[in-house]
Amino acid sequence: MATDRGRPRNPGRQIQLPILSAAGVIRIRRGPFASATLTSGVRKSARGNHVHLQSCPRLNFRTLIWSILLLIPVATSATLSTPHYRDRASAAVRPRAGNSAVAVNAASFENGISPGGLATIFGSDLTSVSGVVVAPRLPLPTILADVSVLVDGVPAPIYSIAFANGEDQISIQVPYDTRTGPGAVLVEVFDGRDRTASIVADSFTEDPGIFAYQDNYALAVHASDGALVGPGDPASPGEVLVFYVTGLGPLSLQLQDGYAAPSDPLAYTVSPFQVLVDGENSEVFFSGLAPGFVGPYQINFRVPRDVDLGNLNLQIRSPYASSRIVILPVH
Repeated sequence: MATDRGRPRNPGRQIQLPILSAAGVIRIRRGPFASATLTSGVRKSARGNHVHLQSCPRLNFRTLIWSILLLIPVATSATLSTPHYRDRASAAVRPRAGNSAVAVNAASFENGISPGGLATIFGSDLTSVSGVVVAPRLPLPTILADVSVLVDGVPAPIYSIAFANGEDQISIQVPYDTRTGPGAVLVEVFDGRDRTASIVADSFTEDPGIFAYQDNYALAVHASDGALVGPGDPASPGEVLVFYVTGLGPLSLQLQDGYAAPSDPLAYTVSPFQVLVDGENSEVFFSGLAPGFVGPYQINFRVPRDVDLGNLNLQIRSPYASSRIVILPVH
C-alpha cells in the first residue's frame, strides 16, 4: 500500500455556527449540515479528497466534532436483543492486541458500540484513503471513498474516514436497530469489495460518553452565546450550559439511519439522565439528540449555584449507566 498519506489540506468553507434558543436547545441557522469544500484526491494510490475545516473564534461545533472524531489519538428490530449496560467499575480503555481492528465509543474511546450513537473504528490497512475524507452532506452516505461498514449486515452511515496518527480511522453512526448484548454484533469494514476487518463487538443499550478536548475538558458551550467552555472562558455557578455526548440510548422518536435529528419535535432520551458537577446533582432541561446532527446527543443543564470553583468533575448518569468523568472549568 502507498505511504504518501497526510498531504497538506487546503482551506475549505467555514462552517455555520450553531445558534442557541432562549431555552438552550441548539438550533441551526442554515440547513442541517455544513458543506465542506473537497480538494483533489481520494485514494492512497492516487490524489485523494481531503478537507480542511477552518477554525473560528466562537465554537464551531461541526469543526470541533469532526476534529475529535478524526484526529484524536487512540487511548434489526426483528433480531432479539439483550439489554446490556457497561460495568463502569471495569470500563478502562483497553488497548487492542497487535494491529487488530477495534470499534469504540467515539467519545469515550471504550470498546463497544451503542445503537444510534457514534462509533469509531481504528485499525491498520482498513482503507485506501489518504488524509481525511468527510461526508459532504446529509443524509450520511453508507459508501464513502469506496469504503463501507456493515453492522450485523446493515450498512452504517459514515461521517468520515481518515489516516491519522499512523492508522486508519472510520467514524460511523451505529444503525438504530442494532441488537444489543455482550459480543452481539459483527462489524465488517470493506475497501471496495475487499473485507479488511471483521470485529465482534459488545453492543450497549446505553453507553454514555462525553466528548472532550485537550486535557479532558468537556465539549460544552455557554447557552448564552455558544462560546466554548474552557480554561480561558470557564463556566459560572448557576449558568446554563450545553454539552455534547453520544450513546444515550433509546429515544422518544423512531428515526432513520443517517438523517439529521429533528428540532420539531425534539428526540428526547427515554432514560432520564442526571448531570453531576463535583458530585452534586444539576438541574437538567433537555436530554436528547442534538437537532440537525447525526449521532451526537446534547444535554442542557444548569451548573449548581453552590459548587466550588476550579476544574470540577463532570459525569452523567441514568438509572442504568454512567459516563467516564471529564473536566468542567468553573470560576
